[in-house]
Amino acid sequence: HPPLFYVYVTECYILFGKNLMTAHLSMLPFTILGILSFIKILQHFHFNKQLQYTGVILYFSIPAVIAQNCMVSYDAVLLSLYLAALLSVLKNKKLLFAIVFIGILGVSLRGLFCMIALSVSIYFLQNRNFKLWLKWNVYFIPAIIFFVIWIYYHYTQTGWMISTNSETWSEHRGFANAFGWFKNAFSIMRCFFDLGIAMLTLLSVFYLVQHKITDIYTSLWLIPALVFSVSFLPFSNPVNHRYFLIVYVLMLFPVLKFLSGKKLIYSVITAFILILGHFLIYPVPVSNGWDCTLSHVSYFKCKDDFEQLRNSVWFDESTKTETVFPLNASLYQTKMQINTARMININGKSIDSIPFILFSNIGNDFSDEQIKQLNSWIILYQKKCGLVELILYENTETSKKKNLKLIQNIRI
Repeated sequence: HPPLFYVYVTECYILFGKNLMTAHLSMLPFTILGILSFIKILQHFHFNKQLQYTGVILYFSIPAVIAQNCMVSYDAVLLSLYLAALLSVLKNKKLLFAIVFIGILGVSLRGLFCMIALSVSIYFLQNRNFKLWLKWNVYFIPAIIFFVIWIYYHYTQTGWMISTNSETWSEHRGFANAFGWFKNAFSIMRCFFDLGIAMLTLLSVFYLVQHKITDIYTSLWLIPALVFSVSFLPFSNPVNHRYFLIVYVLMLFPVLKFLSGKKLIYSVITAFILILGHFLIYPVPVSNGWDCTLSHVSYFKCKDDFEQLRNSVWFDESTKTETVFPLNASLYQTKMQINTARMININGKSIDSIPFILFSNIGNDFSDEQIKQLNSWIILYQKKCGLVELILYENTETSKKKNLKLIQNIRI
């Protein structure tokens, strides 16, 4: 991904100190930009004060939105910048639009999909006037130039442009086969029903049925939804809920129109169902969008407790423990501590000879075969925080060999 977001966070470290507080506070300007842009768009479309207040509540009731803003996430930044770019179009601020879009293409490769989605949206916002649409597209050029320069520079330094040669990421940087297309299609559909989003989807579709598909409120969310979905289908990279943050928020416009004139209880139910999304954790082996709910808070609490165990007497450097993302992250990555030691990632690997494995119900990279094997292993440690569970397993076979060797040594 282009590095502007990381450059920005690093500059914050230089100015305010390298610590977790600085990292999280670096997100605050973007959180404010996102919600203010959203309110300004509501005002542009003449939503009354009550609906504006309802919109703000629903905005932060979307689990993925609040969770990603609580993390140091460029997906939340993409959301805020997209809303700012959309507002720039509505207010005819072309220079501001060009500047904002440099940010969009500068923080993520998915900014390219945002550019396509916004370009198509502008066509409808300009009442299908081809000349006006073409003029707006000129203001994408500075961002495209920046992106091309970055890609070229990146190629000169690494020897590759977009698809990494790293074995760790190779499975996520290829083209999907037929089954992969089917899996991606299912994942995309799931993103529109999971974590309380079903409420937004149903109300948005209901509004679409009541009005023409070319209704501006429907176009604003349906265009990026289609562009993003088509763009994600061909690739092997797993489709995540956070990739649709922009769509979730843009769905609020038809939802608010639907709630307009309705009793307050309808708005309360909508917000309540969205908030319930934070409590949705599927049983193993179904994958979970844990990073798009506040369950990530429980995960870090569990992980902290496990780190204390790692410092105990019996747990030394010779104890080889392996796991999957995100559990394999070092304390340097999660707590900004000196310790850079990481557990090895066993995604797609055999676990027959591994002595210890740290498992969690939010570790989506455990295969069905690995989970089946772990069910016959010995549980050494188990911790549950909220809906998140961590289990330290010991390999039954390696444990037998260890005990046999210990007995032989005693006899000698």
